[in-house]
Order: sequence, then C-alpha cells, then structure tokens
Amino acid sequence: MKPTPKRRDQFHYFLNIQTRWADNDIYGHVNNVTYYSYFDTAANSLLIQHAGFDIRQSPIIGLVVDSACSFFKELTFPDTI
Repeated sequence: MKPTPKRRDQFHYFLNIQTRWADNDIYGHVNNVTYYSYFDTAANSLLIQHAGFDIRQSPIIGLVVDSACSFFKELTFPDTI
C-alpha cells in the first residue's frame, strides 16, 4: 500500500533548507541519501533554536533514534525544501 502524505498541520517544526548543486546525482535529482542529511540539519536546528542546545559546550547530545522517508515528489537544485 502506497503511503499518503501527511498534512502540514500535523507537523510542529519547519525549517527551509536550500538544496545544493552537490546534492544532485547523475540523474539530475537529489540523491536518496541526501534526504537524511536534511533530517539531521532540521533536528539539530530544532535543538539549537528551541532548546538552547550548545553544540560545542553541551555535555549531552541530541539523537534521532528513528526515521523514515517516503518519496512523494522529486527534489532538484535549486529547490527550497
């Protein structure tokens, strides 16, 4: 069964991320593994902006312990996610 996209109101945090030229693969779209770097950027931005997390001084670290990715639309450079 094909997953259906969630609605924007089901999410509590948004971060605009600009795709980079280097994100594209030989087929001209963002490479699959790159999506997880976007997840990492969003998770760390959330910790820094909303939890006061100091990436250089904190004795604790933030972890993404579970993630998944369902592809609904292709991304390419210079898209903003």
